[in-house]
Amino acid sequence: MPGKRAGRAGIDRPAALAYIGIMNINALPKVELHRHVEGAIRYATMKEWVLEDRLISRDATEEELRDFILITKPVDGLKVFLEKFGLIHRVLTGADRIRRMAREACEDAHAEGVRVLELRYSPVFIQGERQNLTFDQIHGALLDGLSDAKKTCPMAAGLIGILGREWDLPTASRATEFFIANRDTVIGMDLANDEANFTGSRFAGLFRKAREAGLHLTVHAGESDIPTSSQSIRSALEELGAERIGHGVQIYKDPALMDDVARRGILLELCPTSNLLTRSIASMDAYPIRQLRAAGIRVSLNADDPGVFDYDLNHEYRAMADLHGLDEADFAAINRDALASSFLPEKEKRNALGG
Repeated sequence: MPGKRAGRAGIDRPAALAYIGIMNINALPKVELHRHVEGAIRYATMKEWVLEDRLISRDATEEELRDFILITKPVDGLKVFLEKFGLIHRVLTGADRIRRMAREACEDAHAEGVRVLELRYSPVFIQGERQNLTFDQIHGALLDGLSDAKKTCPMAAGLIGILGREWDLPTASRATEFFIANRDTVIGMDLANDEANFTGSRFAGLFRKAREAGLHLTVHAGESDIPTSSQSIRSALEELGAERIGHGVQIYKDPALMDDVARRGILLELCPTSNLLTRSIASMDAYPIRQLRAAGIRVSLNADDPGVFDYDLNHEYRAMADLHGLDEADFAAINRDALASSFLPEKEKRNALGG
């Protein structure tokens, strides 16, 4: 459960308890814009599925299971993390599991105080080689899971469709056409995965087509600690028309780009512990959230892949309070900016936060 995930990833400090006494972080109403539904599968659920599918020995110890399923220590870059996602693909074998994954992701987010939630997913990733599992079945199961969760967890929730940077154009085109055809239940499109080895510029035509069809656009960029991080962010903005930037943490190295992003009101979907565990940043103490906000850049706080990394969104809030002195007023401002930048319908997201 979410509360049991918090406190891991190796960054908690006793001083955080002082903040908890002053400020009830769990109770703060939150807006989360960057959570991968495939990366939000509960550890208990993953354990159940890998054992049921015999992907690991039934005699595996708890330590072996955790090592098999989770990433709790920094790995050598984003590429290693993406390889870990292969296990998630293997267990998503049918609509029932996909529906449960979506329902539990919403339930967990709601328990963390999230009242407006954008979940993103890749139908190509989930489908893989399973041609009998269609995009329509995958999307329908996700929608069913969201609907099930809302019966007991009042919240606004929507789906963003993902393209992968490493895909060929026919695959990306097929996914884009699907998102456009389902634009009544898909609120936006994203580009994700390995920005160190794949640029996004070749997908410019697809992003333009999605935008013209009414889809909102966000792009993973400036996540990896690479020499071309600024170029990646600029490409996302200029060539792909991104309205928000997923991660974008490396922007702190480029003052001119920070000024431009602040002037344009582009929001960064920050995912602090995810950046630590993929070695995108050196330490949580050095996380540039105060620098970014001081430059006038709008940000949101997000858990990214809490099931893989074994923490929850409140863990991120506590880290920012403990290490960077953010207080309740800071978090309220961050969530106001996140709400304004959410792709969900205005009435739906306002109702979820009580008007």
